[in-house]
Amino acid sequence: MSAPDTVPEELRVTATAEIAAYLQQLQRENAAVLLSGPPGLSLSSRICALDGEAGVLGLEIGSDPEGISQALVAGGEISAVAYLGTIKLQFELDDAVLVSGEQGAVLRSSLPERLYRFQRRQSFRVQPSGSIYPRVVLPGGEHSGRALRVLDISIGGLALALPGDTTPAQPLPVGLVATGLVLELDRLTALRIALVPQHTSAIAGDTRGMLQLGCSFVDLDAAAGRALQVYVDQTQKRRRLLKLDT
Repeated sequence: MSAPDTVPEELRVTATAEIAAYLQQLQRENAAVLLSGPPGLSLSSRICALDGEAGVLGLEIGSDPEGISQALVAGGEISAVAYLGTIKLQFELDDAVLVSGEQGAVLRSSLPERLYRFQRRQSFRVQPSGSIYPRVVLPGGEHSGRALRVLDISIGGLALALPGDTTPAQPLPVGLVATGLVLELDRLTALRIALVPQHTSAIAGDTRGMLQLGCSFVDLDAAAGRALQVYVDQTQKRRRLLKLDT
C-alpha cells in the first residue's frame, strides 16, 4: 500500500507540525485508521495517543483475537489509511511496537516523517436496474451470509439499504472500516471489498423506515476497479437507451 515515489510533490506533507495537525484531526473525529502490511493482513484501529513534541503516535487496536497486530509488527512494514471527508490520508508506521494500554493493546510508533494527502474525486453514481443485484454479502459472525441491497454505486463508493430497526445493532457501524465483504455485481461477478460507512439517512418516499448507508471503498485493487468501471458504464448506457425508447 506504500505510496509510490512518483506521487506529486504537492500531495506530500513533510512538515512535522502539519503532519501532527492532520493526525490530531483524525484523533478528534475518532476516525477509523486501516492498518495493513505485506502479507495482505489488515486491521482497523483509532488514534488514542499523540505527542507531537516527543514524536510518538499511539493507535488503539481493540479486539484482535487472530493476532493480526502481532503479525503486522513482525512483518516490519505497516501502512495506515484514514479519511477526513473527501481527503484520503496515507502514511507509514516506523519502529512500531505493541504495548499494553488501559483499553487493551496499543500500537506505538514514531510520528510519520511524511504523509500523503489525496483529494478524492466525486464519482458518477448509477442506480441499479435490478432488485437483487448488486448486493453486499457480509462476512462471518452475527450477520454471516446476510446480503444488503445496493441503492446506488460508483467507482468511489455505494449506498446500501438498511431496515430502520437495525440501527442499534447496525451490521456496518459508521466510521469503522469493514473488511471481508463481497460485492456481487451480478450472478457471475463477485468482488472482495472493504468499506468505510460514512453516514446514514432516511430514504425519501419510503414508508417502511428504511435507511440509506453511504459508504466509500477502501483501497480497491486494480481488477475490482476495472470491473466496477465496466458495470457503471454499462448501467449508464442501458439507462440512456431506455430513455430513448420512451
